[in-house]
Amino acid sequence: MSEFEVPHFISAPNKFVSETASRQLSKRAAAGELVRVRHGLYLLADAWDALPRWHKYRIEIQAVHELALRSPIFARESAAQIMGLPLISIPNRVQTLVPPGQGGGRSSNGVQRMEALAGYPEPWEMYGLLLTPPVQTARDLAVRLPLSHSLPAMDRVLAQQILPGSPVNVPLTFQREHVRAAIELLPNATARTRARRVLAVADGKSQSAGESLSRAIMIEHGFPQPSLQREFRDGLGRIGFPDFDWEEFKTLGEFDGHEKYSAQRYLNGKSPAQTVIEEKNRENRLRALGYNVVRWEWQDLRNPQRLIRMLREAGLPSK
Repeated sequence: MSEFEVPHFISAPNKFVSETASRQLSKRAAAGELVRVRHGLYLLADAWDALPRWHKYRIEIQAVHELALRSPIFARESAAQIMGLPLISIPNRVQTLVPPGQGGGRSSNGVQRMEALAGYPEPWEMYGLLLTPPVQTARDLAVRLPLSHSLPAMDRVLAQQILPGSPVNVPLTFQREHVRAAIELLPNATARTRARRVLAVADGKSQSAGESLSRAIMIEHGFPQPSLQREFRDGLGRIGFPDFDWEEFKTLGEFDGHEKYSAQRYLNGKSPAQTVIEEKNRENRLRALGYNVVRWEWQDLRNPQRLIRMLREAGLPSK
């Protein structure tokens, strides 16, 4: 199943379904054969249980769309999930946007409805769904979420890369000026300040959610700001582009996400074992240039004190 491929729901034949057919679906769900995603929409329990939480959330979004009388406009984490902006955690509710004065801020049946701000642009359409555009989505996440959860999406918006499934005839890359303009539309000074703080430290050179989360932890704990993805060379030629570079302290940092050693788009036809060996050789060449190399993984980000300790032991100062 691809990232945005949503399985077909098991449902009643049509909205005029008989009570008998509805009861049959309910019985199958009660017996554990089906999982009720939303009223009248079911999936096989085995298939549902095998899905990661982020994919289940995407299916919940699709279910809200399928049952709506009018196409909803998805916002915040829901919009981010649809367009592929990275999320560190998944909310409990699907989030939609409603026009001013039409019940924003209310939640019911697993859907949170937010009131649109003045100046919202026309929604994007991706994969048949309507959603707030990337700039507004990243801004809204910056207002609502802590830096560790909002920086990955802001970094991605500034990455100058085309989002998969982007609609035609719209800007596909975004500058800081686009985000600043969206921030100025916020009616609340506190909200504007929160969003500006995230934008101020955002960097489109960050290449993954893990790298962005790592940097957020560094910022929150007063570590020096590193340079990102700077090229290193030696007598043999190019070594590579370490994720983090603290030149003043002769220290480099590398975030090792699981995909780096498993996903084919990172392996480039090599085996995981070959990739590990090449990473080790690359690290040895960097050390030969006089640099200390610190490596960490997702488990070190789930417990930030582990990353903090590693960076301090490498000689980096912090508050």
